[in-house]
Amino acid sequence: MAAPSPARSFLGTISLVFLAIGAMFAIDMFLANTQRVESHVAAARLFRQGRDLMQLGRNAEAIEQIKGAIAIERGNRDYLRALAQAQLSAGHTAAAESTLADLLQSDSTDGLASLIMARVLVKEGRFAEAISYFHRAVYGHWNQAAADNQLRARFELIDLLAQRNSKEELLAELLPIQDYAPSDLKTRTRLGGLFLLAGSPVRAAEVFRGILRDAPSNADAFDGLGEAEFDRGNYLLAQRDFQAALRLAPDQQAARQDLDRCEELLTLDPTLRGLAPAERLGRSLKLVELTQKQTSQCTGPNPSPELQELFDQAVRAAEAHVSAARQSEAAESNLDLAEQLWQAARKECAPPPPSDSPLALVMARIAQ
Repeated sequence: MAAPSPARSFLGTISLVFLAIGAMFAIDMFLANTQRVESHVAAARLFRQGRDLMQLGRNAEAIEQIKGAIAIERGNRDYLRALAQAQLSAGHTAAAESTLADLLQSDSTDGLASLIMARVLVKEGRFAEAISYFHRAVYGHWNQAAADNQLRARFELIDLLAQRNSKEELLAELLPIQDYAPSDLKTRTRLGGLFLLAGSPVRAAEVFRGILRDAPSNADAFDGLGEAEFDRGNYLLAQRDFQAALRLAPDQQAARQDLDRCEELLTLDPTLRGLAPAERLGRSLKLVELTQKQTSQCTGPNPSPELQELFDQAVRAAEAHVSAARQSEAAESNLDLAEQLWQAARKECAPPPPSDSPLALVMARIAQ
């Protein structure tokens, strides 16, 4: 039998070498893949442990677990967002801001990272910057439930603006969500109240009337509608709505307080239609008495000569005997005196009298 040629022997050896290399490569790939899977499992386990610790309020421990997960999977954005949230919850705002800055540098459209950054900035009192990041969250990218998360971010911004009494900015945020906010009664009632805070009683009234069309026995909607009518100066309508709220919910303290304030104003207001001259005169005297009292509380025992003269006029008005023929004329004179006393109170008192009291609202109505 002939021996194999040198060429065939060489080719066989080369084939065996390649087979060995291929087998080693396959083994290396298998081991590397196994290691990747094990690393992924280990990182996921550390991350879950961190999230569980966050739920328990143990944020310092959570940070360490999540950092362990990030050490294994450095580019995992979910882990980095969770780390920033844990850092914020632990009060480590500077660390959270640094984590989020890195995230947002690589993807400025990250909605959740922007929302957490906004919360960090609120915590630090940097409200103008926080508002900017809330907007980035509202219009940013979300991996899932984008519409719900964007609405949640906008409501979080709205709550911040409401707390800061930023009426114009609040109204600007409320207007876009009217049509696509959840239609449940709780959310609609909340929207109505927010429109009141934003200084838009007309829109608030529309919201509350819509609720009452769907739920005619909703006491909160009647109370809200009463507040809207009150803010618009429709005090008789407001009184009716507050009374309706109390018929439906007699223990509702907010409606009771609103009704008491409304009725106090209605007993003071001399501009209501249908008042007899004697009733209007009596109300004008009451306003002189109240404004004189308000002013004297601020000026103390030594008022200026000009103010003392107003006080003396108030005494003379209270003691005057007015004939029926002069009641309207006397009422007008008293109202002029009350307005002068009120302006003096606003000038002399520090802080000035509250602008939402029944007396202040009546005086503002008279001044129109």
